[in-house]
Amino acid sequence: MQNLKPHVGLLASPGIGHIIPVLELGRCLLTNHNFTITIFVLNSDDSSSAQSQILKSQNPNLNIVYLPLPDISTLVQPSDSFIKKLSVIMHESVPSLRSILGSMQSRPSVLIVDLFGTQALAVAEEFHMLKYVFITTNAWFLWMTMYLPRITKGEEEDHINRKQDLKIPGCEPVRFVDTIHAYVDPKNIKEIGLEMGMADGILVNTFEELEMETLNSFKNKNLMGRVCQVPVYPIGPILRPVQLSTNGITNWLNNQPNESVLYVSFGSGGTLTMKQITELAWGLELSKQRFIWVVRPPTDDDVSATFFTVTEEKIPFPDTVIGREEILKMVRRIMVDKEGNEIRNRVKKLKNSANKAVSQNGSSTNSLALVAKECEKSLRMFDSKNYGA
Repeated sequence: MQNLKPHVGLLASPGIGHIIPVLELGRCLLTNHNFTITIFVLNSDDSSSAQSQILKSQNPNLNIVYLPLPDISTLVQPSDSFIKKLSVIMHESVPSLRSILGSMQSRPSVLIVDLFGTQALAVAEEFHMLKYVFITTNAWFLWMTMYLPRITKGEEEDHINRKQDLKIPGCEPVRFVDTIHAYVDPKNIKEIGLEMGMADGILVNTFEELEMETLNSFKNKNLMGRVCQVPVYPIGPILRPVQLSTNGITNWLNNQPNESVLYVSFGSGGTLTMKQITELAWGLELSKQRFIWVVRPPTDDDVSATFFTVTEEKIPFPDTVIGREEILKMVRRIMVDKEGNEIRNRVKKLKNSANKAVSQNGSSTNSLALVAKECEKSLRMFDSKNYGA
């Protein structure tokens, strides 16, 4: 059966932080390029979960296909990192994806996977599909992920054991205090960095004006261009449309002076210990500034929280808690001091640049259009190989 327009399949890893950007990318391709879109997600046993509610509220023209959630209880240890558990889940989901793709009457001609879905690129190759990786963070993170498999043992030891900066050509060095668990126990993330080389392109949730230097390094054969052999497309910011409703919080906000409220949130997966929550609460209160804080339950014993707190039992350094006085100083630095005005002005400029990037003929809009054109060009070859057209 010959396709008249590209059919794009997007594979999302579990978790709101992965699913929302994938859904929004699918919505962009549907709305702006009239592509057929299928989203592959792992089934959730909890129909009341935030993930389930978000999926139910999507555009009906986005076809959602559920993959069975694999049982990994015998494949990982309770103490294993969030990165390892998620990598194993996605690895065990590959056979289900292959089976579903093989049974589809109208199979996608393109597969886009997120960071943890790179093992599915081999399946796309089997079905002669164009294949992309979608990085939902930024170009610097992509740089780091692809460069990590190339660092020497000496560089790795200097960074992990001696806590020295990890120097990356063409980018800012990585300070040890900024190193997430993935790079302290890097086996899984190294494999991801290598698998990205199988893609036909990499889409990044960033824009040129935000990371010009890093993005240019991918084009420079003396820098990242010698490591990354596939094109990189900055297509962001990919954002979920905000739907404001009238409630107690919005009513309160409307009665506050402009730019007087600090919003505190660590994302859908950001977790803090009880001690850190207490210090943060005191720091915010002592600052005497207006704030709205998205508070999540403490996760002192949740190993998955180490993805965000940079600590775990097997890592040879103690938990780090930011004290209330330091938080107080930072809040007042942002909200009261002269430096805060300069920071807010820079943020406003970036906001304007972001809006421009995703506007008509903006840099990110044009970048995604290039991807769409590649999808259209590959469609005839896909039909010929799969349907004998």
